[in-house]
Amino acid sequence: MIGLESHPGIGRRPACSGGDRFSSPRGRSVLVVGAMLAAAIALAGCGWQPLYARPTPDPTSGGVTATLATIAVDPITTKASLDPLAGDPQGLYDSRAAQLLQNRLRDALNPYGQPSPATYHLAIGLSESVHRTASLGNGDSTREDMVLTAKYELTDEKGARVLRDKAGVVTSYDVLREPFSDLQSQNDAVQRGVEQLAQAIQTRLATFLRK
Repeated sequence: MIGLESHPGIGRRPACSGGDRFSSPRGRSVLVVGAMLAAAIALAGCGWQPLYARPTPDPTSGGVTATLATIAVDPITTKASLDPLAGDPQGLYDSRAAQLLQNRLRDALNPYGQPSPATYHLAIGLSESVHRTASLGNGDSTREDMVLTAKYELTDEKGARVLRDKAGVVTSYDVLREPFSDLQSQNDAVQRGVEQLAQAIQTRLATFLRK
């Protein structure tokens, strides 16, 4: 009878097994980290750099963030009237979205206040619309899309246009046929849409000015 200890391949475990090492959670995490490092090195070799990177670790060393801070955000215009006495509820909704977008952009571009003098001026025209996406058999809406579209221009200190572009976002919300809840849902949709729209505009400006 042959003992298990003396039989080759039975009852023995290899001293080092690559398959066992990398099949464990820790081994897989090592592989993922290694792949990320390799990708970062490859991108660095191609000249890739983060969009908002500074030339040096010094916060005052410049970079695209410093250039964005020289942009003055002009009052945002809308298609509807901004006069609260005009009796147009749509004008009030558009006015709120425009004010939110302007505040969000100023916080993002000018964290230390409006530049004086400004190197660039950003003019934005904002339009807002609501589209029914689902309804009951009686025609009442159960879900709607809030569509925000911003057409914007960037001009230099001489007034010459250097960039013209457009950005749009769609946010959805449920309609419960309850006035307070529906108003809150619509306001939340506007807030989310404004944040996404401001981020899209900021990224486009940063990409353009970084060239």
